[in-house]
Amino acid sequence: MDKEERSSESGEATELSDSESLKAQLESVKEELTRQTALANDYLDTARRVQAEFENYKKRVAKEKEQIISCANERLLCDILIIYDDLQRALEAKCEADELREGVSKIHTNMAALLEENGIREIPTDGKFDPSCQEALATGEGEDGCILEVYQTGYFLGNKVLRTSKVKVARSE
Repeated sequence: MDKEERSSESGEATELSDSESLKAQLESVKEELTRQTALANDYLDTARRVQAEFENYKKRVAKEKEQIISCANERLLCDILIIYDDLQRALEAKCEADELREGVSKIHTNMAALLEENGIREIPTDGKFDPSCQEALATGEGEDGCILEVYQTGYFLGNKVLRTSKVKVARSE
């Protein structure tokens, strides 16, 4: 065998080994791609499950919130019905004006206690005008910013203004 034949055979062998090496690499890449695709699909399934669970959680929390509000309203309304019954009895009673006034005063005391139990308190109106919780309906003469008259009492529920006070405010000219 001469040199050319040997180099030709050796070139063919090298090409075969390169080809086999490339095929092996291709198979390895295909296996890795298959593994990564399966992993990506698994992550996607997990993400979809988590998203569905979160949606269910939000629905459940909203339903629970509705139930809590409903129960709170039910309790409050039951308490109000007691006071309503007292008012009904006062209207039906055949009594003198002083007795009626005394009865209505007791009903008022009961109502004030109920409001206090539920976190409602009056907005103070003894002092300077506060636009965050008071509404000026009129002005009059006096020390600037002082409340002269209260037309309607305002209330807080906790720290939130439930209803503003309607007041007359002094304004120096």
